[in-house]
Amino acid sequence: MEPARVNVYLFAGDGLTEGDWGESYVERVGVALHGAQDGRRGEVVNAGRGGDTVASLLSRIDHPLRRYQPSWVILAVGGNDVWHRWLSSHSIGWWIVSQVRGLKRGQVPATDLDEFAAAYRALIDKARQVGSKVMACTVSPRGEQLSSPVNRHVARLNGVIKHVAAELEVPVADIWQTFVEVLAVQPSRSSYVPSEWLFVWAEQRRGQKVSPDEYAARRRLHLTSDGIHLNSRGADLWARTVLQALDQAEGAHGVSVPELARRWDLPCFGLDAVDVCYSPGWQVRARDLAGRLARAYQVLASRTGAGPRVRLAVLNATHWNRSACPNPYPRPTSLWDGEIGTVFAPETYSEPFLREWRVPEIVAAPESWPPDLGALGEPARATALADMLAVEELASLFVRELRVAPSDPVLSRLLSSYLTQVVLDAIDGSGGLARLWNVWGQGLARAGAEDGQVRMQAKALYDEHGEGLISSFTGHWTVSGEGEARYPTPGP
Repeated sequence: MEPARVNVYLFAGDGLTEGDWGESYVERVGVALHGAQDGRRGEVVNAGRGGDTVASLLSRIDHPLRRYQPSWVILAVGGNDVWHRWLSSHSIGWWIVSQVRGLKRGQVPATDLDEFAAAYRALIDKARQVGSKVMACTVSPRGEQLSSPVNRHVARLNGVIKHVAAELEVPVADIWQTFVEVLAVQPSRSSYVPSEWLFVWAEQRRGQKVSPDEYAARRRLHLTSDGIHLNSRGADLWARTVLQALDQAEGAHGVSVPELARRWDLPCFGLDAVDVCYSPGWQVRARDLAGRLARAYQVLASRTGAGPRVRLAVLNATHWNRSACPNPYPRPTSLWDGEIGTVFAPETYSEPFLREWRVPEIVAAPESWPPDLGALGEPARATALADMLAVEELASLFVRELRVAPSDPVLSRLLSSYLTQVVLDAIDGSGGLARLWNVWGQGLARAGAEDGQVRMQAKALYDEHGEGLISSFTGHWTVSGEGEARYPTPGP
């Protein structure tokens, strides 16, 4: 029997794809695909060439297409169509360089967006003629000042790329958006971009002895070494964006939280058994919620004997919508991939969400709160109470690892709510938080909400059995609040 054909991924583009100056994102994709264990294993061909425009790539792409018959063609071209024309209009030296490149290699920039779109369509057509699938990459910023005049041109060009891709049903790796998300949160951004051509030539010759990351540090650049070519951080970000887009195009599972954190360059930390990543600016919020989940994790682990790997993602709406989270922002939810669980929680709750879940009226009703929450103002109390939804999602991850009723989502939800009752009683000595949780559940049940009805059923189980019901579905002895060992009784 003939061996299965190895997938070939052909990267066609300009100098950023070629990777001779700066770090190579294509090499990183190649390493990931060569060692992939998820059915996406393949080999990479780098068909990038420095200085290429959409026209020059179109004129030379036939040869690599016929030679390699790639499964995928990843197009990363268009930056020079903007950049060369921009430089030529501001410098006689660059105008001369541009004329030489046009005569020697046909690297002539598109005269307008319509001409660019026509050439881009032709590239896609040529790839499809040899049976290849195509992915389009948007163009990264020229220099890291996003509001610069040249980047306004780049943004318009990216609009054309996305329009053509949508028209021809081609998936997009949105490099521009990924870079913008990272650069927008940096406290300061250098305005450095390559200057006169002779200076750039001399810099590139010296650059053979200096790493791109060192040049980036000298120039206070974050993702590039010179405003254009990539440093290691930029190459990592570009490669991960392409890999995620390939995952989505090929029907692979959504990105995991560590991958999400790397893709968005999100800050991360660990707290006991919980790994955390969060949208920039929300570290205090992430640590507060992670502290609650860490305490809840300890209770659940001691009671059930389970120990799932758990990650917490505290995300703003942008990161939430680009993650694998199946629920709309901002309702907490969880995912379980068979080995690792992820709890998604919002960086803040919206007023409509809190009203829908009847949180304000519950917050205002009780006269006393648990000691660690009593000093909080009303909005903070609403957040603290709504965070119990994340605790419930954590409990659901324990239920999933224990494989209790894996094919019965209704029973799984009931058991998750029951374990939440156990956790709240264990971590709140005054009982105030558990009381608030139950008052909230009663309010939802009266309003006809299914979540409230499930909570009331779970409370009835807890009132009747206490923690003793855990042993019937875990077979694990538990430790009471007084430290007394309690052994499981045979299940029904």
